[in-house]
Amino acid sequence: MDHLVDYIQWMGELSFSALPFNEADALVLCMLSYYDLSPLFPQNGRGPVPVRQALRLIEEDKVRVMLVGRDRGFRKILDCAARSRRYGELLMRDYVDQYRQEPPLQFSAVTFCAPKFCFVAYRGTDDSLAGWEEDFMISFTVTEAQRLAADYLRRAVRRKKPFYIGGHSKGSNLALYAACQLEDEAWDKVERLFLLDGPGLCPEVMDDGCVKRIDARTTKIQPAFSVVGKLFEPQISDSRIVQSSASGFVQHSLDTWGINHGKLLLADGPNPRSVWINELLDRWISGISQEDRVIFVQELFDALAANGAESFDEIEEGGVGGFEAILFKLLASSKVTLKTITDLPKRAILGEHYETISQRGFSGWLMDRFQNWQNQVLDRRSKEEEVQEPDDPQEL
Repeated sequence: MDHLVDYIQWMGELSFSALPFNEADALVLCMLSYYDLSPLFPQNGRGPVPVRQALRLIEEDKVRVMLVGRDRGFRKILDCAARSRRYGELLMRDYVDQYRQEPPLQFSAVTFCAPKFCFVAYRGTDDSLAGWEEDFMISFTVTEAQRLAADYLRRAVRRKKPFYIGGHSKGSNLALYAACQLEDEAWDKVERLFLLDGPGLCPEVMDDGCVKRIDARTTKIQPAFSVVGKLFEPQISDSRIVQSSASGFVQHSLDTWGINHGKLLLADGPNPRSVWINELLDRWISGISQEDRVIFVQELFDALAANGAESFDEIEEGGVGGFEAILFKLLASSKVTLKTITDLPKRAILGEHYETISQRGFSGWLMDRFQNWQNQVLDRRSKEEEVQEPDDPQEL
């Protein structure tokens, strides 16, 4: 199976005049939006800066990909794109990257301009807890990132060029929200909106009927195993399911999506297990009132940050002690949060542990896990004390 990097290498020398903009190009530019481009915009972020200048980030070893987890070869994607004629000559403008821990905010966007069109790309969720908390918040409020996305798009489309818009994951939600907020005259300048496996608009927060107005010029793309893209899923006529070289939740990542002769490698249909998980999540979300969603999200992310962490990488680095702090905080949460956690679709999240949990109850399982972590800590401390204790009593 071929992927984005293969597409870039194949089509890299073809201009957009020779090969018109298509959905694979939307994937590439949305992928480029995940790179930290701030070193290329030292002053006000306006640009223009050619994509080719991103090679400087590689030469100076400053490539940062704003994603959860490790770099899976994304440096090669940036390198190939920046060296190509097709993408290297694009001008990047109006780069924005805003982050705040409290109240939570994570927003980034950049506009890529060719001679005859522009593409607005919204970044998805990064590694920060603030970014993930905002993702949860779309279930009960319009977020600051959504408002910033709408303002950004209104300014961008003032240019006298046709526009494409796109985003992946959270970026897809931002693109959808921003497009729905455009006035009719501005929307008329948009050639296509690309929604790449991102959540839709919560109907309890805003009228999702606005999606009908933009449907005719919107393309929704999801992998066969899609969970994020099924949350408040927008009903789009042009919906496509793409094959992925990954399995399970990892299919969400753009770099795993299949390309075939310059086009998306489509799947026969959704993965049955993901359909089942989505049904469980739908039931879970619909069973929680908006008031309880607010409490749950606040207490969940307070717990995740209990040890001072601001990102998932920092939580992981905290090891057993970090997880202890999180668990203590969760167990001390309100009945609303404990019930919400208890009602999670256990089979989907806990997999092989489900039968054990069902027999003992979720709270019992949590206490077992806590006891195991506590025993590990006590055992480790005991061993450290033994190492420090001198063998010869005369040394005391």
